[in-house]
Amino acid sequence: MKFSMATSPTTADPRVAAISLNGIAPGHATFSSRRLGRIAPRASEPANRWIALAVILVGPFLGVIDFFIANIGVPSIRVSLGASFSEIELVIAGYGLTYAVCLITGGRLGDIYGRKVTFIAGMAGFTLTSAFCGLAPTAGWLIFWRLVQGCAAAAMFPQALSFIHVNFSGSSKRVAFSLYGAMIGFGSIVGQLLGGFLIQANLFQLGWRPIFLINLPIGIATIVCASLLLRESRAEDAPKLDLVGVAILTVGLALFSYPFMEGQQQGWPVWAWICLLTSFPAFWLFWWFERGQSEKNLSPLIEPRLFRDKGFVIGLVVTCIYFAGHTSMLLMLSLYLQFSLGLNPMYAGFALVPFSFAFLVGSSFSGKINGYLGRSSLHLGVVVLAFGILVLASLAAPVPGHLTPSFVMACFLYGIGRGIVTAPLYNTVLSGVPHKDSGAASGVTSTMPQLANSVGIALIGAVVFAVIPKTDATPADYAHGFVVSSMINLVLLGVAGGLIFLIPANRGSDLPVGAQTAVEG
Repeated sequence: MKFSMATSPTTADPRVAAISLNGIAPGHATFSSRRLGRIAPRASEPANRWIALAVILVGPFLGVIDFFIANIGVPSIRVSLGASFSEIELVIAGYGLTYAVCLITGGRLGDIYGRKVTFIAGMAGFTLTSAFCGLAPTAGWLIFWRLVQGCAAAAMFPQALSFIHVNFSGSSKRVAFSLYGAMIGFGSIVGQLLGGFLIQANLFQLGWRPIFLINLPIGIATIVCASLLLRESRAEDAPKLDLVGVAILTVGLALFSYPFMEGQQQGWPVWAWICLLTSFPAFWLFWWFERGQSEKNLSPLIEPRLFRDKGFVIGLVVTCIYFAGHTSMLLMLSLYLQFSLGLNPMYAGFALVPFSFAFLVGSSFSGKINGYLGRSSLHLGVVVLAFGILVLASLAAPVPGHLTPSFVMACFLYGIGRGIVTAPLYNTVLSGVPHKDSGAASGVTSTMPQLANSVGIALIGAVVFAVIPKTDATPADYAHGFVVSSMINLVLLGVAGGLIFLIPANRGSDLPVGAQTAVEG
């Protein structure tokens, strides 16, 4: 799904790109809209800073891996636990939803209580919930622990960028941001390969369960190292956490998202419509409350004045469309590889590696393209993406029965297109935002892709699964589902391409070098 989901993970970090599946990705920024407390490293500590950075980057690395590992494990989990399509959607989308809802809050907690303690607490929660996921006896329990795991990931993930911002400057900061981006991209590849290997190896006859249990030794080692190597830092004059805003937004998002995840499976009962309709007053109440907080200078969770910027608002809409379509298509790609082409989980993971590698390649030169072309670089990426999708759909429709080199090359092309789009998209969204609002804007920009991932899986997944028989589905049925998802993604890309024309033409092309480096991470 991104079924990334790249991106995913999204942000002052454009990789929040997905998956999304990049779908996942996710992404994430320094989420405080107030000053970050700076602790100047002592002259004798330059090496220690880099060692500490390696430790804290394990947080984003594990967060991305868990998106991809779960994607690869979907077929095995479904068979082992007898899960329905709706339950499988919740295993993936639920993690992304709670992660998105708690992301801004997680960053703010680091500002208030300290980034070291918040990172360690988040890693401890992530490790513990990973154990419960691996031991889950039913699909319901797996869904529950995945929801909690998303909350824990949201606490540990944003501390990495905060750590970089506080402890590095100048050229060393640019290098640190590059390592951050590389770790996220590397995590997407490792997640696919490791997930397939663990399921195929069937360690101790545990089937899919090691894909979650593998987090235990990594998490414990990271907690120990973080306790010894990380220095504590927090924001000066740290703002209070907007608990009321967090509560209202959480309720609104839950009321809006849950019906799309469960309503279709149950024939859209009355409760689903009630939840959906009730979500809109909840969002209005959140907006009204945040405006009041802003007028009183009481640190709103989301700064309302951001939405007076036309380029920012349209950019967010394009971001949502982009990630929603991509995430759902990658879900169907995973199912197509295993159920239509008959690949086992390990080889399905290998088949997705060209996509992730191509994403890194495309991202490596996307910043320069954006600098020369401005907004037009997004149109270039949309064209490449659309062509890649058309090729993939045309190759999947005949159901060749095996993975062909041309299909792998088409995946590579699609990954290049995604790399060209993702970083410039975040550059475009954030480049016109005043410096005083950069923290709030990064938080909003980081959150939207994660919500789009969940809603895209729910909405588009419902349409696609409607064309796949619930029983006795054939390889051709899953191939047809992938083609349908590809066509939906093409339509969404067309809508996004049209909206891009409404963004100021030079937006993103004049981004300062330092800011561009941060965004491209």
